[in-house]
Amino acid sequence: MEPGRGWCIALLVFSLFPLSFAQSSNTSIEFLNSTIRDYASKQLLRRRTGVVYEVSLPRDLSGIRAWVLRLRSGTLWTRGANYSSIYIPPRAIPVPPVRRLVVVYHDLGNRSFSYYNVPGYSLVAPIVGCLAYDASNVTSGSMRELELALLGDGISVTFPEVKLPKGIDSPVKCARFGRDGSVHLKDMVSKNVCSAASTGHFTIVVPSVVPGSTPAVEQKTEGGWEVWVVGCAGGVVGLVLVGLVGLGIFRLGRNKKMEDMESQAEDGEALGIIWVGRSKMPSATMMRTQPVIEDGSAP
Repeated sequence: MEPGRGWCIALLVFSLFPLSFAQSSNTSIEFLNSTIRDYASKQLLRRRTGVVYEVSLPRDLSGIRAWVLRLRSGTLWTRGANYSSIYIPPRAIPVPPVRRLVVVYHDLGNRSFSYYNVPGYSLVAPIVGCLAYDASNVTSGSMRELELALLGDGISVTFPEVKLPKGIDSPVKCARFGRDGSVHLKDMVSKNVCSAASTGHFTIVVPSVVPGSTPAVEQKTEGGWEVWVVGCAGGVVGLVLVGLVGLGIFRLGRNKKMEDMESQAEDGEALGIIWVGRSKMPSATMMRTQPVIEDGSAP
């Protein structure tokens, strides 16, 4: 394999690596949601409607807790749904409409960082989720996900465990993660309480870099000399290029002038040639008309 071709392939692989990592992260949370959903559907077999049950998850999901609630859409409209830290207010409609639905709550606990991150922000609370599914056929084990249209207040999410860094002055934000991996930030409605316009996953974040901190200043200072060296090197290269271009233009002008002089000499009288130093120059005779001696015997 040629060296140039090898470098091109390496650059292509590294350029695609971030995209592959992002897709892998999104696939992981989708797999987690489907796994919790499947275990939740098994938990509902021969269980009462309107009662919250904790879901028994496999050992490889240790640290994550989940709960499931089955209810009628009419009950959701009139009473809403509530479990501990997540409250769905009344006047909520499942989309598409169904007669019965399942609401799954889960808390990712100390494994929150493995599934979600917010660029430029730090998570200060565990990620909690609230997802709705069609319960028309729970025994099949495959419940389709639903959206909730909220005609009244938004979903209220309370975070009892919030660990704020010491000396933080930046505003605390609520974060909601969409299905496509997008992040939506908004202000908190009250202390440790967020409001959301739809189901999903939620947490609380703060800026990861505090303005005016010493590490940020040091990092900027260390990178300053590199910029200065690159700028100086670029300036020197630019001056050299300008000098070479100017020299080339000067030589072209001089050669053009010599060609014009030689052309004029060929069109007129024949000129002599003389050498001045190492340069050959055209030369004319000192007198072109011979003098005539006047006759002194004229009358």
